[in-house]
Amino acid sequence: MSESMKVTIRDVAKEAGVSPTTVSRALSRPGRVNLETATKVREVAERLGYRTKNLEPQNDDALRGMILTTASDLKYSVFADFVDGMQKPCLDRNFILLTAITEENRDLERSTIMRMTSQVDGLILTSSRLSDSTVRKAAQMRPTVVVNRLVSGVQSVISDDRPVLTRIVRRLKALGHRSISYVAGPDNSWQNGLRWQALLVACQREQIKLRRITGPTLPTRVTGSLMEDAFREFMRSPTTAVVLFNDIFALQFMDLLAAADIRIPEQVSVIGIDDTPESARSTPPLATVHIPREEMGADASSKLISKILHTSDGSTTPVVRYSTFIERESVGPAPDQPIAAAE
Repeated sequence: MSESMKVTIRDVAKEAGVSPTTVSRALSRPGRVNLETATKVREVAERLGYRTKNLEPQNDDALRGMILTTASDLKYSVFADFVDGMQKPCLDRNFILLTAITEENRDLERSTIMRMTSQVDGLILTSSRLSDSTVRKAAQMRPTVVVNRLVSGVQSVISDDRPVLTRIVRRLKALGHRSISYVAGPDNSWQNGLRWQALLVACQREQIKLRRITGPTLPTRVTGSLMEDAFREFMRSPTTAVVLFNDIFALQFMDLLAAADIRIPEQVSVIGIDDTPESARSTPPLATVHIPREEMGADASSKLISKILHTSDGSTTPVVRYSTFIERESVGPAPDQPIAAAE
């Protein structure tokens, strides 16, 4: 047997500092490995005298070429934006992106993941309502990235809304506001907790009164009737400004204010979060928070593909993007005379 035949795929992997699976992909399907890694592997293989006929293709054949992402509701443009962002890196690396709608249903999300795990190469969980332990269990079965929340030990892609909410509180204070209501999202939403804490810290620092109002439990499927409880609670002790968990909440809240002949922003300033297309078309146009969803989606799929192809460094340090305030006509100076409380 010649010397070259004695060189194994593991020899090449050790010399190149990568896994045997990465060597297999770099030599058989280089499009699935980044250019720098593929070039390095080929150079090492040539130097050691390794021949591609020695290749052990079964590792690469295990790839399905498919990634699953979960989303609560694609009718709400927020989730469609995330999926759009995920798509390009998938296409660039020859992966098909599958999307499963979970309808804010934890059991449906869990069962979907369990049923699809054997059919896909990796998972992207967007605004998942699953427990941390369940997410970690999924990550043990397939490479996994979570979007819009932090889970210890699992790659996360998040938008840090704390700086922008601090700026919003300062802006409202500069406009004379001394009281703010926050209409909250679901208790099991990581974003909801982050936003409440950010507002709480900022309002304490600026000496502004902050109250929390429980919002609808299904944040993407809100009708005026579902928002009425939150509106009645607001009217028991009105504040001059309201920040709501998302734009859907905010737009429904504005409709209820208008029905009660309460003027925006002359009597109440209203701010949503998400910067949906509808926010710019409302009357008045809704001030909101822009979240770089397409960029976050691209970050998530790029990170996941690197994990699938074993080209990542193994770190799970969160990828952090930052949101920005879009000030529009729904925000104005605090009124001289606050709204009278409902009896």
